[in-house]
Amino acid sequence: MRLAHVLLFLAVTFGWSWGFWSLPVLAHYGVDLPAGLADLAAGGTPAPWGPLVGALAVALLRGGPRGVLDLLRLGLRFRIGWRWWLVVVLLFPALIGGALLAGWLAGAQIVPSAAMANPAMLPVAFAIILFTGGPLQEEFGWRGTLLDPMQDRFGALGASLVVGAVWALWHLPLFHFPNEAAPYYGRPFWGLFVTCLMVSVLFTWIWNHTDRSILAMLVFHTMFNLSHWVFPVLEADTPALVLFAVQAAAVVAVVLRFGPARLRRRGVQP
Repeated sequence: MRLAHVLLFLAVTFGWSWGFWSLPVLAHYGVDLPAGLADLAAGGTPAPWGPLVGALAVALLRGGPRGVLDLLRLGLRFRIGWRWWLVVVLLFPALIGGALLAGWLAGAQIVPSAAMANPAMLPVAFAIILFTGGPLQEEFGWRGTLLDPMQDRFGALGASLVVGAVWALWHLPLFHFPNEAAPYYGRPFWGLFVTCLMVSVLFTWIWNHTDRSILAMLVFHTMFNLSHWVFPVLEADTPALVLFAVQAAAVVAVVLRFGPARLRRRGVQP
């Protein structure tokens, strides 16, 4: 992918998302918006779809309709091996749930989530998060479009940090107006920034072992968001700090085991 395509992706992604997110930001800071824009700001905007729009724009420019179909097919790539499906589904619940348990054992006051009291909610919550809570809107962009050209230029670890930084900065407007959809925005931005850097390494590690399966990325992203909803680890400082530590340990273990240049076993194609 040429540099022009990367720049197009970033321009469309940030232009679309930040353009629409500017409406609730302006309204939050007391700017009087015209009636139509005020309604859009209050009722929810299409801002989160920016990465998908950017990815589709690049795919269309590079390969026409066939390029778009090739990109979308990566979202159907199911055959990644049962072991990797276990990693995709269980890693974030283990890290986030384990951090919450450790924080509780250390004396943190934990208020159980609705899902902890009623696990029957989980399948519906999974579907809602997958389709409307970030994964579908973002993963065709961050991993499906941006990651591989960054790997070609910076190697796997460097690309993970670049994509993680872009991913975090894209969320910045959400810290400037009330947003109760996720727990991250009630805390300082640096927390989300560091988290995106760390988990981006884990995303790349799985991406490079699953034959570039966007479906795996969609489920992995969903499990990250779902686990934060089920296990309210960010509601208290102690479990939140434990989570930073265990995520950092997981990243260090992956980098040491698989190498920073490739983040994959020898013989596995990216």
